[in-house]
Amino acid sequence: MSHHEGAVIAPLKFLKWLPLYETEKPFQVFINVPEDAQDQRTTNLAFHNVEVHILDVRNFPPHYFSLNEQGFMYRLQKFDPTHIADRKKVEELYLPEMEALLKAEVEDVDRVFFFDWRLRKNAPEIEGTVIDLNDSTTWLRPALHVHVDQSPLAVIRRILMQLPSDAEYLLQSRIRVVNVWRPIIDCIRDYPLAMCDGSTVFPSDMVEADHVRRHYTGSTMYLQHNERHKFFYMSRQTKDEVLIFKNFDSAETIAATCAPHASFLDPAIPPLFIPRQSIEVRALVFTYPPNLESKSLEEMAIQMQGFTAN
Repeated sequence: MSHHEGAVIAPLKFLKWLPLYETEKPFQVFINVPEDAQDQRTTNLAFHNVEVHILDVRNFPPHYFSLNEQGFMYRLQKFDPTHIADRKKVEELYLPEMEALLKAEVEDVDRVFFFDWRLRKNAPEIEGTVIDLNDSTTWLRPALHVHVDQSPLAVIRRILMQLPSDAEYLLQSRIRVVNVWRPIIDCIRDYPLAMCDGSTVFPSDMVEADHVRRHYTGSTMYLQHNERHKFFYMSRQTKDEVLIFKNFDSAETIAATCAPHASFLDPAIPPLFIPRQSIEVRALVFTYPPNLESKSLEEMAIQMQGFTAN
């Protein structure tokens, strides 16, 4: 890896296409496979490293990036570390702050529903440790594969599961899945987040993979490398510099419906830096529909299937 005119050249992990995927859907299993199961695989995914130019957003004018045009943007917001001291504090203090931020910085927000939040820390995994992915207070390691957290069908399933009484109405809204990500240390040098400009991503670049957990099967989209993709990051991102990015947008006329992303290691940074620590929250953001003729859930599901046609 090297630094070159405001860019870092770094390897990112992209999905490697296998002929297998034509007959078997990509998957990852996050539970112990039963000993008597015929298939003992926990995944059929294959990745490869590709060196890419990652441009520093600090070389661009403020507010150059937007959710509609690139799928991500950076905003300033003071951070109070006491607001993430424990689960109760996060839910009572930090999430309302994030809702206010989204309503101030994102257009046409009628409702925000937080469905997940995560703490991440770059620390060695202890041998034999089982990570409980249902426990938000468990520190997770940075995610190194270029991905989008939620596939379109996973978004529908989540709305049906978590907001069942309002689902029929909400599925006629403009639906966005928006993450708010920030360091919780003074400055990140270790494993910053690389963002792919969503307007440079074609649907055919993305492959859906099932994530099998004990209580829920979700699905993620992994990115296959293409020379046209453009990547960005913020050098020395501080805890008051918030990254807001999209994993899904049901609007069809905008340039970027999502922003694939991954953490990366900059070997130019000596290992003496404090390991990266960050918090991200994940929200469903709804823009209520104009009072149009109501569509059935079946019609909405068929329409949303179109997003994964490629």
